[in-house]
Amino acid sequence: MKFQCMVAAALLSLCLAPASVAQLPSWEDENIAGMRAYQQRSYDQAEVRFRNALQQASKFGELDPRYVTALNNFAALQHVRHNYREAESLYQQALVISEKVHGPLDQETATLFNNLATLFEEQAKYTEAADFLQRALDIREKTLGPEDPAVATVLNNLASLRQEEGKYTEAEALFQRALTIREKTSGPDDTSTGSVLNNLAGLYGSEGKYAEAEALYRRTLVSWEKSLGPEHSDVATVLANLASLEQKEGKSSEAETLLQRALAIRQKGGGQEDPGFGTILNNLGVLFKDQAKYSEAEPLFQRALAIWEKAFGAEHPKVAIALCNLAAVWEHQAKHVEAGTALERALAITEKTRGPKHPEDAYVLNSLGMSQQELGHYSDAELNFQRALAIFEGAFGPEYPEVATVLANLAMMRKAQGNYPEAEMLLRRALAIREKHFGLDHTSVATVLNNLGSVYSEENKYKDAEQYYLRSLSIFEKNFGPDHPDVATALNNLGATQQLMGKYSDAEQLFQRALAMREKRLGPDHPDLAPLLSNLAMVQYLKHDLPAAESLYKRSVNLWSKGNEPKSISFARTLQNFGEIYLQQRKYDEAGALFAQALPIKEAILGPENAEIAELLVGSALADMLRGYYPQAEPSCQRALAILEKSSPRDYRALAEIARVYAWLLQKTNRKAQAEVLESKAMVYTAKSKDKPKEMAGAFN
Repeated sequence: MKFQCMVAAALLSLCLAPASVAQLPSWEDENIAGMRAYQQRSYDQAEVRFRNALQQASKFGELDPRYVTALNNFAALQHVRHNYREAESLYQQALVISEKVHGPLDQETATLFNNLATLFEEQAKYTEAADFLQRALDIREKTLGPEDPAVATVLNNLASLRQEEGKYTEAEALFQRALTIREKTSGPDDTSTGSVLNNLAGLYGSEGKYAEAEALYRRTLVSWEKSLGPEHSDVATVLANLASLEQKEGKSSEAETLLQRALAIRQKGGGQEDPGFGTILNNLGVLFKDQAKYSEAEPLFQRALAIWEKAFGAEHPKVAIALCNLAAVWEHQAKHVEAGTALERALAITEKTRGPKHPEDAYVLNSLGMSQQELGHYSDAELNFQRALAIFEGAFGPEYPEVATVLANLAMMRKAQGNYPEAEMLLRRALAIREKHFGLDHTSVATVLNNLGSVYSEENKYKDAEQYYLRSLSIFEKNFGPDHPDVATALNNLGATQQLMGKYSDAEQLFQRALAMREKRLGPDHPDLAPLLSNLAMVQYLKHDLPAAESLYKRSVNLWSKGNEPKSISFARTLQNFGEIYLQQRKYDEAGALFAQALPIKEAILGPENAEIAELLVGSALADMLRGYYPQAEPSCQRALAILEKSSPRDYRALAEIARVYAWLLQKTNRKAQAEVLESKAMVYTAKSKDKPKEMAGAFN
């Protein structure tokens, strides 16, 4: 299970044991009532019934088959409630008795091996789980033959285990064998066949084989609608899984339609307090989150959280999923403290229920690291990324796909810290893992290529960046088609690099194409259009078309201002660049207002001593001076000069500019001697800067 994603259903088999011999009515009644309550998820009631049944069965003697049944059922209940220690003890006790009563090759013994295996898998004890599944498989193949349906059950579970370990080739072979058995013994339309199809589709989805996955999900859907009816809960399960796949392919409207139908089924079947209803709400929230509809996603995650807390308790792993998804929304809303608190709670849950080295802990640690990175808490982020990396590598080895995910996140933190060589090294390792695991044309490979492009762009290696962005774009288009949101992002990034290379016409075409795609998907008034409009405005400025640039900047700022999200650094840079346009158009009042609006945003994000603050202060000082507001301009000049003189390495181009601006102010206020000193400094700074031209900051995100 991965956090911050939809909850998909891989169908494993955890078996309860019905009465197998003639029983006293009281024991049979308690056992049947417990099974009924268990299947209805009334776990408190099931615990009372199964405990009574266990007490009754103990009177028959330890070697009575009824005692094995009672132990298994009570263990299964503790299992689903995540009381793993108690469940394991009960299963092991039942296993010892079963081997004495039935022998080591009995089906009851195989069932207990299967149940113990699922228990170990949930705790990431994959070696132990595989051993028990193999023993269950050996028993069933020897006693029932290699093509019995019970063999298919174990094969299905073993395949799911191999998928969890990232061993996709082995998992597929096991799923295919289980499918062959089910189709032969039960028929292609049986519900048990559909369960294997559903799981195989999930595997294909993880591998990026979206066409194959969709075909299997749709086949399962048709089969279950026919055999179970269109409003069965299992139909809702496959609808939700299919929706998750459609979302990955960028088919948001189709995904939403499927989830709404699944939601209606769950609501009708179990009511608004049913955990399955919570699952669909969670998945719908993920859909809205990925569409940047954070205000719509947040209440859905909150409802899912409330349902799961009520149904399972405050420390259930599903509660951790909801908390992680809420944290993802809060991260986009720049609520980093709230996100960090939610992730800390999620981590405490997973560590308590799964243990401190379970892969689910690593998913949360990775998310927590990203949250801390956003806050600039790099040492804390580093610790959590390294913990996540150690867990994944320890559980699955150094070439597991999620190892690449953590490496990529570490790399982007190194980039933020200005350590570009190490960022590149980490990304190249992540790229090698993903290329080996998924092939050269997988979308996860494209993501790493995009990140490598961004590192090279920061190093001013624009030709290298362009090549990586082009390859990333090609992969996204090949897998998703030309209209996917990731294609639009890749077009924007490539356009930003080509703009920096002076390829203004090429950049403009890419920005226009990306803008058209986002407008089609989001509508003409969505805030997510604002960065692209800003980038297009920059191109028009560089092409000396100031009226076109002004029009685009106006639209960009209006859309950004409409959004409910906290203002970003890209918004502040857009305001600054727009102010520069107004300065050149001699609209000094408008320019001054934009600089004043941008300043607190930049200070809050970058800190008061960042070099970008100095550049903004220079613009603000010029707007004041050109209006004759010399007293108001001087503090901006003084502060900008102080920031740049303390910065390391020194930006001599910027120092020369502020020295000239401040010297002009001193001349205007009759302080000629001081002005001459600054003019001399400006000449020295200009010589050291080799007369590099001034660049305006882009909004390339």
